Amino acid sequence: MEKYSCIIVEDEELPRLSLKTKLETYHPDIKILDMCDNCNDALESILRKKPQLLFLDIQLPGNDSMWLLEQLQQTGLKIPQIIFTTAFTDSKYLLKAIKFSAADYLNKPINITELTNAIEKVENNIQQQKINELLPHKKTYLFRTLNSQLIVSNEKIVYIKADGNYSQLQLLEGKQELIFERIGNIEKVVDDEIFIRAGRSLLINRNFIRKLNTKNGTCVLVTPIETYIISIPKGICEELKLKLIE
Repeated sequence: MEKYSCIIVEDEELPRLSLKTKLETYHPDIKILDMCDNCNDALESILRKKPQLLFLDIQLPGNDSMWLLEQLQQTGLKIPQIIFTTAFTDSKYLLKAIKFSAADYLNKPINITELTNAIEKVENNIQQQKINELLPHKKTYLFRTLNSQLIVSNEKIVYIKADGNYSQLQLLEGKQELIFERIGNIEKVVDDEIFIRAGRSLLINRNFIRKLNTKNGTCVLVTPIETYIISIPKGICEELKLKLIE
């Protein structure tokens, strides 16, 4: 059984020890490298020990979890897989989790089944990243679908659109594929010189863009088989226009 490493960031002692016990009891394949009760200690520990997974309480005293993740982004290092934990159900916390492409979001007290499901997502993400890194020039990707796995290259993807916790790939031959991956996670592995983020829910292959109308908020993508007209918020259209001329 492959071992995965984690750091727990939780300011309250009882939830911190409870999660530690659950991991040791039900998930011995998860090695706990450290437990931190504040963001400053967590940042130092993450940079030193480089865990694959963070169990991260969203609300922390002083600098919060968003500050921690922004600091990690600024280092240029690969951000670990994230499972957010929280005692709150407010949607603003869920939006924060989505912003950083968290693998999952668990409410405290943490349910064993939900913890297991979240860890499975993390393990799948890590395995997929390893496979993508081994594929030639990182230009071919492996994505999970309902009954199989899809191997697809840059030039075969026209655009990728978020669909809840999943994503829809529009392929060059006209077919659509539903893949079991959030768009934020996909953005981390695809070639950022080819795929451009257009708002929260869309990644576009710049090679197929033929027209961008900033007045009515549309982007026209043309392939040898089909023409696609995609609606994009006008503000995002302006941003997309600037990215295209970079």
